[in-house]
Amino acid sequence: MNEIARPQMNRAGRTAVGLLAFLGIGALAGGVALISKPDGSVMQFDQAILAGSPFKDFFFPGLILGGLFGAGSFLVAALGLRGVRLAPFLAFAIGCGLMIWIVVELAIIKELSVLHPLYFCIGLGIAAAAVSWGWPTFTGWRARRG
Repeated sequence: MNEIARPQMNRAGRTAVGLLAFLGIGALAGGVALISKPDGSVMQFDQAILAGSPFKDFFFPGLILGGLFGAGSFLVAALGLRGVRLAPFLAFAIGCGLMIWIVVELAIIKELSVLHPLYFCIGLGIAAAAVSWGWPTFTGWRARRG
């Protein structure tokens, strides 16, 4: 039986991994800042912007930001560099998750920062690159099931 293709470090792979690393740096820093001072003071956030959300302070949003989008992005980038077949699919999930995170955040806080469209575009870039990067692996899996 044919071997299923491993994701190659082509342009799409390098783009996805680079954007994941960039996201990881920002998200980990933001997550640590929010966890260390859940009142939002480190990032000069007013807790009033959380009204209407399920959170009383920034601790759990910080955990999600630092854990999923920070550490998770670094993990997926490392898996991609190792050629793990699942990496492009996890990258796609992180990219889509980031776009959803931004939209939900905007719906809750109702304030727009320059970082919102920037990180939405980073999520879109990760997801788009991941599709191209993972396509050979996806078609290999489909052919094998076929």
